[in-house]
Amino acid sequence: MRFFAWLLLAAAPACLIFACAEGTETLPLPGGYTVRVEERPIRLAFFRPDGSLIAESAASDPSPFCVRSASASYEMSFGAFRIREIDETPWQWAERIAMRQTRDDAIEFDVLDATGGRLARGRIGSDRPGEIELLLESLDPAHNRAAFSLAAGPGEHFLGFGGQSFDVDHRGQRIPLWVEEDGIGKREDDEYDDTWFVTGRRHSTHTPMPLYLSSRGHALLLSTFQRSIFDMAAADPETVRIEAWEGSLSLRLFDGPAPAQAIERLTGHLGRPRLPPPFAFAPWLDAMFGSDNVRRVAQKIRERDIPCSAIWTEDWRGGTRSGDNYTLDEDWEIDRALYPDFEGLAAELHSQGYKFLTYHNTFLDSETDTYRQALSAGAPIRDRAGQPYLFTSAKFTPTSMVDLTRAEAFAWTKQKYHEGIAAGADGWMADFAEWLPVDAALASGEDPAAAHNRYPVDFQRLNLEVLDEAGDGVERLFFVRSAYLGSQPLVSVVWAGDQLTDWSLGDGLPSVIPMGIGLGIAGFPYFGHDIGGYTGSIAPPTSRELWFRWVELGAFSPIMRTHHGRAAFANWNWESDEASTAHFRRYASLHARLFPYLYAMAREGAERGLPMLRPLALVYPDFEPGWTATDQYMLGDRLIVAPVITEGAAQRTIALPAGRYFPLLGGEAVALAAAGSIEVAAPLEEIPVLVPAGTLLPLLPEGVETFVPATAGSGIVTLEDIGENRELWLWPGGRGELFEVSGLGYSWVAEELDLPLAAATWNGSPVAIVDGIVDLAGPGTLDIGGKATLILSGGSASRRTRVVLR
Repeated sequence: MRFFAWLLLAAAPACLIFACAEGTETLPLPGGYTVRVEERPIRLAFFRPDGSLIAESAASDPSPFCVRSASASYEMSFGAFRIREIDETPWQWAERIAMRQTRDDAIEFDVLDATGGRLARGRIGSDRPGEIELLLESLDPAHNRAAFSLAAGPGEHFLGFGGQSFDVDHRGQRIPLWVEEDGIGKREDDEYDDTWFVTGRRHSTHTPMPLYLSSRGHALLLSTFQRSIFDMAAADPETVRIEAWEGSLSLRLFDGPAPAQAIERLTGHLGRPRLPPPFAFAPWLDAMFGSDNVRRVAQKIRERDIPCSAIWTEDWRGGTRSGDNYTLDEDWEIDRALYPDFEGLAAELHSQGYKFLTYHNTFLDSETDTYRQALSAGAPIRDRAGQPYLFTSAKFTPTSMVDLTRAEAFAWTKQKYHEGIAAGADGWMADFAEWLPVDAALASGEDPAAAHNRYPVDFQRLNLEVLDEAGDGVERLFFVRSAYLGSQPLVSVVWAGDQLTDWSLGDGLPSVIPMGIGLGIAGFPYFGHDIGGYTGSIAPPTSRELWFRWVELGAFSPIMRTHHGRAAFANWNWESDEASTAHFRRYASLHARLFPYLYAMAREGAERGLPMLRPLALVYPDFEPGWTATDQYMLGDRLIVAPVITEGAAQRTIALPAGRYFPLLGGEAVALAAAGSIEVAAPLEEIPVLVPAGTLLPLLPEGVETFVPATAGSGIVTLEDIGENRELWLWPGGRGELFEVSGLGYSWVAEELDLPLAAATWNGSPVAIVDGIVDLAGPGTLDIGGKATLILSGGSASRRTRVVLR
């Protein structure tokens, strides 16, 4: 039977589809899944237990599998790579499959070329229900390219690929995946121009991930540390083509069929991050320029009642001002001119309820004392003559980087990071890790092209080991901008990198949402970004309008963190005027108050691998715009966030599934009988956020200042002081529930509620609801006139909950 007929019969049981085919094998897999293999022409199809199709090989190429030999030239400058293939041989196409062995859990076969010669060996199997692995390995060691093609269904969407800054749905794109600098500004294509070493390309990213989520209800992973290229129906609108720069392919399908379940299976395979400590989900503020200024900022934050649990100080190792710009020094020691009493400063910040975060990377600037220490430790990477490999750094100085494949260098770096902890640091930005040159000579002896994408993973393993080895029970974290496969279980927080301080697509404010969605799909749920942007060399300094909008987006991101930016003395910030201080206080307070909800969503990231910042498609898979929107998202499972990312805009359109929705911060409800869009006002100080009918949302009471313990008697309100007390916002017209990490639980079912409300009872006793508010003590059941029921579970009798009917 011709394979294209499967498209017509995809919903039929697999046994019927293949009833008339010859030269086929059927493989039952765990959980009732099935794989069908047609030997010639080669066709593969993967089915669910109900017989529906998960994915199938493409019929448009001569064959779905091919191999060849090729070489490539690599140029690296400022962490950007110009990669060009040379000496290419023609693709060798597989002609047919010859079965070798069929077992209970796998099919093993040979792949033959047109002459009947053995081209590759293959295996299809499954080690757990809902996961199917396809392995194809060339038998010729000269082959270092392998490709496999899948059918792209009509209207199929493809999300993922890590920190991609233009697109959410990547259909129609050809995506090269290689760890490198994002670039300063971005082209809309992947061509190399005369400024390739500065300007980014559409798909250049710190965090490439060879995986995607399909709207057909599955995820796909290519397991490789080499460069890869995914053609997502770009060359052929009916074909997805996956090319690995090695002589084998290891592909794994993860079924849903619900998109969230596919991500859960994908992240179960990749590994999931640990749940970060609570302070990660309170606002972080940067403070620099020496001990006196850091103290001033810390004091002002408390005086102005701005919630903040972390101060991070990048220039603890020194910094240099040039005009309005400020750049960090690259010595790995405390700058005693700026921070003569660093240890005392750390202790003071701790007493005020702050975590104290610093900065690290793996660069070894040849003009520093650290470099001389590194030479003694054998830490720098080497060139092929055995000398330290030097390149021009972002500071335009001859620089090397740590060879993380050398055990002694790895241990020396950890020891240097431990010195920061001993001085009082509670974590740091673990920056860069994209620059490993492919013509270096590594201590491991391996090909640097194969180690390049792994370098950030090794760096993150180093950072995590440092935290674990501290062994003092202090809550700490590090945050990164680069990552690859294997980073998922190692990383606490990922941030988007160095956005331009402007409104440009691809590298300005609008780039944050696609990056957050792509990273969330790839298994990085704890995402943040530099509020206000960072890079201003080709953009003006952060404007007041841009900063206001970025604060609003930051408040409705998993991690809310400020950055001074490169033009630190010109960029707008929270101290620029009183209105800006008030604006930041308002949104920092809202972000902090959302902690019970955010931490519950964060637990889903640690336990199920689900992103906190997610596309609407994860909650509403049948809503088409939920697969493509680049300007709106969901924070958790019930907040629909539609930030303003266009300069000068004071209103915007929001696409919504059918249903009834309420503005989070008050306003008239809107009802849609069918999926559509609405226009909403969005003045500069406001961000549109909606909740569906029936939502419940637990918040901390107003007034919390930090999630970190402070000195007793200081008057600083901490998370511990709040205890089990909550404010609970409820909307009618549906049902909802949530269980906090602390064990407090909420369950809500409500019809329409009209004020004034009918009689209500709490645990059987009458209670008064005044202006939609009622205060409750302990766990129990609130009944509102037989039209609504709220159940509070867990906690002690001293638990206090203020219920606010919205």
